[in-house]
Amino acid sequence: MRIISITIMCLFVATAGFSQSAIVAVNISQKTQATVEDAVKLFMFSTVGSITVYEKDAPMLIDKGILPRLYDPNTPVTMGIVAYMMAKQANIKHSLMFNIFGGQRYAVFACIAAGYLPKNAGEQYKLSGVELIEIMGRFGGDE
Repeated sequence: MRIISITIMCLFVATAGFSQSAIVAVNISQKTQATVEDAVKLFMFSTVGSITVYEKDAPMLIDKGILPRLYDPNTPVTMGIVAYMMAKQANIKHSLMFNIFGGQRYAVFACIAAGYLPKNAGEQYKLSGVELIEIMGRFGGDE
């Protein structure tokens, strides 16, 4: 896992324009438990290309329907929350149940089918910083 985080950090450090994201990636990769704020930061960087603060970014994602609701920024992020954000952003159509009902459980299945998440992914699985970076790297690199 450390090899993955070091590789990602080196890629971010490669250009001066990514200095903010490199610092964010280093801080997140050192966490044993990633938070919703960390997920929002990485999501904003991989989709918009910039990061502001959670208090501005989270309401914007809620308005777009990407974040299901406003979470406390220190809430541990689960695979379900990240999958929901990715499925909404990418407009994934791989899951009939997600398209009908929405929800984190069906978002996980849709993201597994799309190849963003491993086959053994679970909705309530709490992500470490390295795992969050790896998942967002797969998602951001696909677009």
